[in-house]
Formats: sequence, structure tokens, C-alpha cells
Amino acid sequence: MIRRAEEKDAPRISALLRQVLEVHAAVRPDMYRSGTQKYSEAGVLDLLKDPDCVLFVETDETDRAVGYAICFRKTVEDDGPIVGRRELYIDDLCVDEAERRTGVGQRLFRHVKAYAEENGFDWITLNVWNDNAGALAFYRQMGLKERRTILEYKID
Repeated sequence: MIRRAEEKDAPRISALLRQVLEVHAAVRPDMYRSGTQKYSEAGVLDLLKDPDCVLFVETDETDRAVGYAICFRKTVEDDGPIVGRRELYIDDLCVDEAERRTGVGQRLFRHVKAYAEENGFDWITLNVWNDNAGALAFYRQMGLKERRTILEYKID
């Protein structure tokens, strides 16, 4: 079942955030430290209070979160050459390691997509590391296409 996250989900989301960080640390050790995470449990609780944040979880039969999608509502104002739009930015989408390749990620993404359509968003956006081949393949399978490319040159 997919539902909006609640305070009781914060410890589990926090644990899943550690899994995400380890994936990022593996593909970009120059940018991420293993053993850390993006949001602490307290940070997750803050997200639940943020009016611009929408946090969904998929739960198992015991109501334990097996995946989540952290999304932020963003508005780009119509200004001169810039066309105004509403974007739903997926800040993080994670499926528990033990549940990967079982459809949880697809269901979460489809739920986010339905939410965006029902609430008048123009775009769903997200960032993914080029070295994260699994995530890239997943998002392409879900119909996402590259919008822009950020290039880098590492100074040693």
C-alpha cells in the first residue's frame, strides 16, 4: 500500500536513507561519505511538517515502509523569457535493498506521477548520477528523459 508518510515512519525512512547514501558513496566517493545520510530521523520529521514537501511510503503487510519518495513542490514564475511552471521535484526515491526489483519503485513512481497529474503540476524532475546505472535505467524505463547535462572537471 502506498500512503503519505507519518511520524511513525521516520525511523524506517531514516534507515532507508542510509542505504541510499551507501549507493551514492559507492558511485561518487569524492562527494559522499559512507556511514552518513542526507536527512536524520529529526530531519525526516521536519520534512513531514514542510508544506512544500510530499513524502510517500510503500508499506508491507505489517505497515513497515519498504520504500519512499520524498518530493518537493516547486514553482517557477513566468518572467520574461522564462515560462512559468509547476514542478514536482523528486528529491529522493528509495526501495529497501531486500525489496528491489519487485515493483516497489515502479509503484512509487507511478503514485508520484498520479499525484502530480491530479494536482496540476507541469513536470516531474529529479537528479541522478550518471555513474548510477541502475537508477538511470529505472528512470528511463519510467519514461523520464534527460533535460540537461552538468559537466564537471575535477581538479586534482
